[in-house]
Amino acid sequence: MNHDLINTIGIKQTAREEAVLYQVSSIEGLIETFDRDISKWSDFDSWENIRVQQWIFERAMDIYKGKKIDIKCNCCEYNFISKRDLEKISNKKCYGIKTAYMIEKVAQEIALAKSRRESDGTYSA
Repeated sequence: MNHDLINTIGIKQTAREEAVLYQVSSIEGLIETFDRDISKWSDFDSWENIRVQQWIFERAMDIYKGKKIDIKCNCCEYNFISKRDLEKISNKKCYGIKTAYMIEKVAQEIALAKSRRESDGTYSA
């Protein structure tokens, strides 16, 4: 997965020209989902808000297909995060970072599922 496909930005940052911009605050139910304990929101399959779950899945498909997206939060002025930092999500309070984390996680699951299908369902990819 190419981390350059998904980017998080704060309120004072500008989106990349080649990327589609999504604002966390405009996705109804997203903030409420991430306000829960990490043990609840990190289990994507157990989300109760299907609309938010579908939105995350659609963004994961976007980056899986190679589209660039920028996630803009309303909680940070500036947001600079590396792939390694994204993996340490439990320490973050930023909704943009949590959103990017879940999109990346779902995109990885999509890639893994495709790999398994192409190898007749075996686990060696």
